[in-house]
Amino acid sequence: MPWRLLSAVAVLVSLSTTAWQIPVAAQRTPVAITVWFPLPTGGPLKEAMDDLVARFNSAQTDVKANLELTGDYGQNYQKLQTAIVAGTPPDAAMMELMQIPEFAQAGVLAPLDEWAKQPDFNFPDIAPALLGNSYWKGRLYALPWQRSTTMMYYNIDAFKEAGLPEFSPPATWDDVQRLGPKLTVRQGSQITRYAVEGNFNQDWLFEGLVYSYGGKVISDDGRRAVFNEAPAVRALTMLRDLAKKDRTLNVNPNFSQIIENFIAGRTAMIVHSSFALSLITTNARFRWSVAPIPAGPAGPVHNAGGGNFVLFAKTTPERQRAAWEFLKWMTSPANTAFYSMRSGYLPVRVSAVENPQLKEYYRAYPMAKKSLEISLRYGRGRMVVQNVEKGVRQFLNPALEAALLGSADPQQALDDAAAKATAELGK
Repeated sequence: MPWRLLSAVAVLVSLSTTAWQIPVAAQRTPVAITVWFPLPTGGPLKEAMDDLVARFNSAQTDVKANLELTGDYGQNYQKLQTAIVAGTPPDAAMMELMQIPEFAQAGVLAPLDEWAKQPDFNFPDIAPALLGNSYWKGRLYALPWQRSTTMMYYNIDAFKEAGLPEFSPPATWDDVQRLGPKLTVRQGSQITRYAVEGNFNQDWLFEGLVYSYGGKVISDDGRRAVFNEAPAVRALTMLRDLAKKDRTLNVNPNFSQIIENFIAGRTAMIVHSSFALSLITTNARFRWSVAPIPAGPAGPVHNAGGGNFVLFAKTTPERQRAAWEFLKWMTSPANTAFYSMRSGYLPVRVSAVENPQLKEYYRAYPMAKKSLEISLRYGRGRMVVQNVEKGVRQFLNPALEAALLGSADPQQALDDAAAKATAELGK
């Protein structure tokens, strides 16, 4: 008997969307699957995921999905490694997209190419801009889910206060250097409002900046680190000058605090995740908007980030099939629209933007629509490397911190890190 699910209509009445109608399978004990999901213990994201999983389980009788939270992306990565070594991985999981090549190369992920060809899945409807990190060596291993891009947010009232045009955020980093002193507020030696803030000591923001300056982080064959070449050095030097000479940039390692500082008026602009939109919408008490990230010579680049769903190869065919049905249901147009409205993440299907409730949401929150348009226009997939944690991040991120939060020379810091990264990537 083919694998079957009830109509999504039965469980998404609130979305009023049309889904396929499939007869209910004969009653039997449902196949229980375990799905790992990187989230802290609570909050709006957990509530949205709990709601979706409950709806999936009540929509049909063939599969019972059990969601287990695994902490942040780093904790999720460590737990997956441990489970794989022990031979007890989950049936499905969401993992940070940069980690997919490592697990795919190790043979622990199930290829999704044949599953994705099913007519009722409609693979061409998956947003092309979000598929950049779903492949490894020509095979599909992941489906986008909790996806965002980098984004710039700016305080319109702060621009007015500084005597600047209210709706003309800086288009380039040269503009940031020019406008920064006007947007920065000082009381003696203390800065009470920075012009711009972001965690540029991390590879996600820095990688997009390198692309914007016309460079690369890793060679096309994934064997050499090239983040010490001229474009990357120019980008890091520019950030260092903003942070240390002009003192208009606050390089903040605390991802959540950056949003808090913007909401509190302690920074005029932030470069962050498009996910921050929902928190700013709920809590900001001033006029604000979103804009493309200031551009380098190659134009604006918004690095795609977030997590993708994967299936694990070490499971029974029955549970793998059940896990696929869960992924297929979750990534349906109705459900990705629902999750986008509840979480602030991007819808992963093109057709989801035609969802009536999502259209109404965009009318009520125009910044959400503008953010989506910017993401789709300037979004770019991230570097594809077999082991980003061991081959890139453990060297690049400390180098960025040394230059931006310490006293290291940008060229020297990147040279040292690139040599170590290349030695690791070449193994």
